[in-house]
Amino acid sequence: MNTLTQDSSTPGLVLRTVLHQGVAFRDQIAEATGLSAATIGRQVTALVRRGLLRERPDCTRSGHVGRPSIPVEVDDRLLATGAVHIGRLVTTVAVTDLHGRVLGVSHLPTRGNDADLVKAAARRLIGLHAGIGDRTLIAAAVVAPWEALDRSPAVAGRTLRDTTTLPTSTADHVAAVAAADLLYSPEHGHGTTAYVYARETVGVATVHDGVIPSGGRRTGSVTHLPTTSDAVCSCGARGCLGATVAAIGPRAAAAGLVERPDVELVHAAALAGDLAAHALLVERAEHLGRAVAVVRDLLDPDRVVLAGQAFTAYPAAASVVLESFRRTTGLGPVPITLSRFGAEVQAAAAGAIALGPIYRDPLAALDRHERLLQRTRNARRARTTNGAVRLQPA
Repeated sequence: MNTLTQDSSTPGLVLRTVLHQGVAFRDQIAEATGLSAATIGRQVTALVRRGLLRERPDCTRSGHVGRPSIPVEVDDRLLATGAVHIGRLVTTVAVTDLHGRVLGVSHLPTRGNDADLVKAAARRLIGLHAGIGDRTLIAAAVVAPWEALDRSPAVAGRTLRDTTTLPTSTADHVAAVAAADLLYSPEHGHGTTAYVYARETVGVATVHDGVIPSGGRRTGSVTHLPTTSDAVCSCGARGCLGATVAAIGPRAAAAGLVERPDVELVHAAALAGDLAAHALLVERAEHLGRAVAVVRDLLDPDRVVLAGQAFTAYPAAASVVLESFRRTTGLGPVPITLSRFGAEVQAAAAGAIALGPIYRDPLAALDRHERLLQRTRNARRARTTNGAVRLQPA
């Protein structure tokens, strides 16, 4: 997994600094990075030339002249990334700009083997890209709770790369949520932040000083954390947290509250005033609050971020999570925030992983994209030529 902060090149450090500052003058970038004015000048020029930064002459300081007085910002008009998030029931496909903003999103059922599913997602991605204007796709990512779904990041990543001809990254979905949060909330990169995710699956990731665990399978698991529920888990036990969270949709469908076992329908029913649906979500919130307390007490982080629709889709349950947490934790108060992404968390998380290589080494990322594109063109040309040669004797 490529993070936004590890092993950054000098261009990556400059680009990320501008991202966090919004509109930045060259002397501000130098002060923030510790780089010399000459180095900043060269890097900014290169990044502007490659379409990653743009100058803002309308924001020039009063009374100053010359290029150093013209600030720059991340240019989100020209380039974009492709994002695929594989969930238990739904696969999300999105296109994001260089700020990580979702430009277009589509959903399809999570069906079939890894290669067939990702090929279908790649076709959706290509269609989305065609509908958003003239931006060039330069990178992609595929994210999933790999172990919980028994899917292969290697197969998924290779399939997305081969189908789209884009450099492709993979990551566990909770680590990807952490990457998205750090993209927008760099202050969470100081100290230790624990991320707890819950939708149809659950997971946890810990980030220390902005460093996200590398590798698609190296985040923590709370899937089999015991709860007091009677939900049957695939491991054979009852009450595992993952099974408890995943059971909401099926339980609501079995009770006739919704037409099919879709947790989003349960959220909608509760928001419409269905008391039985509300009771199911409150019960889930109680279990989640206790689980968050256990995670917090084990890790003792500086802050906790809760992400995923199990926390964000039904506001009335959020206070239940916090109250359950307070009753369970043995360490006292800790800052707890809800993810800012809401329903877009899957798209934003996968988009952040696609952006990782760009913000780590942007010029190398663009070069990598161009090399892969050229190899693909050469391979197609070779196939066409070979086909013509074979036809000549006939």
